Amino acid sequence: MYNPTAPDSAWQLLFEAALQEQDPLLASERFQSAKDAIMDHIEDSFEAPSSSDQRLLLAALNTVAERQSQFAPDISRKSRLGSALGHAA
Repeated sequence: MYNPTAPDSAWQLLFEAALQEQDPLLASERFQSAKDAIMDHIEDSFEAPSSSDQRLLLAALNTVAERQSQFAPDISRKSRLGSALGHAA
């Protein structure tokens, strides 16, 4: 999980880990952690962020949102399938 006292590059490590995760359930958790870290970094640097830092953080947030939406249907489908199998037994 995200640690708000970690160094500034923590959001980048969490973001990269989320991008590389293959398990949809774990990916969803990793993307949420990355999103939290990115938002915290934005808040911490709110007074004087560089324009390149702003662009990088915005691109990362957009990627997180896009990837979360890709995994959401898969997670929902697996959840419904697991419920159906559990009730059928």
